[in-house]
Amino acid sequence: VIYQSCDELYYLQPSTEHIQQVIAKHQLPDNFLLYVGTIEERKNLLALVKSLKLVKDIPLVVVGKKKNYFNTVMDFIRKNNLESRVLFLEDVSNTDLPVIYRLANVFIFPSIFEGFGIPIIEALICKTPVITTKGGCFPEAGGPDSIYINPSDENELAEKINYLLNSEIIRNHISEKGFEYAKKFHPENISKQLISLYNS
Repeated sequence: VIYQSCDELYYLQPSTEHIQQVIAKHQLPDNFLLYVGTIEERKNLLALVKSLKLVKDIPLVVVGKKKNYFNTVMDFIRKNNLESRVLFLEDVSNTDLPVIYRLANVFIFPSIFEGFGIPIIEALICKTPVITTKGGCFPEAGGPDSIYINPSDENELAEKINYLLNSEIIRNHISEKGFEYAKKFHPENISKQLISLYNS
């Protein structure tokens, strides 16, 4: 198996000026959870929004194209008075997204199924701890130190979010381990594997 990589922008350290510009442009809170992905049923954003009711008062930033499923998510948000805790970002550029990953306290990807899960790699490279789905392709992208949950159990998801939010030491440990694991997906390493395959 030769894996995919992600854009090389994620490997670059943003300047302090760029970070401040992104914070101001998107009105980002000081602390936040992050979800990146199309807002469709299989990506399972609703489970994450439901878990917010059991998580201490930290906002969720959502980056992704809206599909019909967005209406289902918004119905739950309105019925449970969560409007002030969920921020949907529009028109996020490829240069801004790596900064948003880096600023997030925790990246959460509760998808039911994926072909691989490139956002997981993007988060790991940005040294953001990851919570994602047990089984399937997710451990291949997330590595041994990410946290895995049953995507249909918002109580378990909330428990793991609180676990990470309650300890900066644990978040930093997971971030460093995840970053080391994600180095294997660097485009240069993937290129070498492809060249080796062709040569063989």
